[in-house]
Amino acid sequence: MSLQEYRERVSRNGVTTSEAIVNNSKYSSSIQFFNSPFLKEILINDKVVNAIVTQGKTSGDKTFLLEPEKSVSAGSVVVISNKNYLVMDFKDEGINEIYPTGTLKVCNNLFPIKQDEIRVLLRDANGNPVLDGRGRPQYTTEIVFVTAPCIVESRYSFTRGEQQIALAEDRIEVVVGYVESENLKLDFEFKMYGDTYKVKNIDHSNVINSEGILIISAERKV
Repeated sequence: MSLQEYRERVSRNGVTTSEAIVNNSKYSSSIQFFNSPFLKEILINDKVVNAIVTQGKTSGDKTFLLEPEKSVSAGSVVVISNKNYLVMDFKDEGINEIYPTGTLKVCNNLFPIKQDEIRVLLRDANGNPVLDGRGRPQYTTEIVFVTAPCIVESRYSFTRGEQQIALAEDRIEVVVGYVESENLKLDFEFKMYGDTYKVKNIDHSNVINSEGILIISAERKV
């Protein structure tokens, strides 16, 4: 079949030559994807997803490939072999429309992303409800923190470039997936590695349309 005949055939099917080539490439890529010996199930934001995972530059870095037309956003949490990873970047345009590819970095801590107050029934040493003089049960208020997997860096500032900028001895940077929370504000205090830290800056430059990663700079409280 000549090139002209191929163009006429795909044109009759309502698609351009370019669209037909992309669709055929996606189909071929899907077959190779599901026949890969390295195919495995991972969790992305608590959902089971098929992926091909390869080792990155370090033991804490990984690259993952999804089937064509699948996509995730930077800042998503991925679980592989019971370890939490953060999606640092994801490409799904151009050639990556056929080979959607992302990069991962292992999480090494949890950040208290928000706090809730809950009403808890008071009980005595035997587990019985504590009552007041009128026989009414007594309650107390407890603060419960909801945490999110994060990456904590204490030596070098997080950067996408090659240059490493050393952090001051009393500083850390926390990388976490974008989320809206009352805790994410300047001077919010949190515990990390046995010390108390205070938020000094929140970098939103890697967030687009409420998706991406936040870089939180914090200083140890003395």
